[in-house]
Amino acid sequence: MPTQRHAATSGPSPNRRPPARPQPTSKLAAAQAAAALRQLAAKGVLTGQADKVSARIDHGLLQAAARKIGSSNTTEVVQAALAAFVAPDPFVEWLLSDKDRLPADFELAI
Repeated sequence: MPTQRHAATSGPSPNRRPPARPQPTSKLAAAQAAAALRQLAAKGVLTGQADKVSARIDHGLLQAAARKIGSSNTTEVVQAALAAFVAPDPFVEWLLSDKDRLPADFELAI
């Protein structure tokens, strides 16, 4: 039986492009994830050290999140999800606050 030999390569072929990064299905979600990570970095929440985490995540959920932010890298997808969960949402904070509310005795003059 003839043996098939493969030439050893020392790196990627110069004619070969790296795989294209998938485009996000929601540019808003990708921007929100990036903003959340920047905000957490500015607040000193991010340490620059990584912990290895093992989790079972429904394949469909992971793929949907990956498509939404435009990354097939599981680490990036999980980090984006956690950052979005941890970073405060300014709209929600405003909505739940007493700031900019009308006084209880306010009457609309008609």
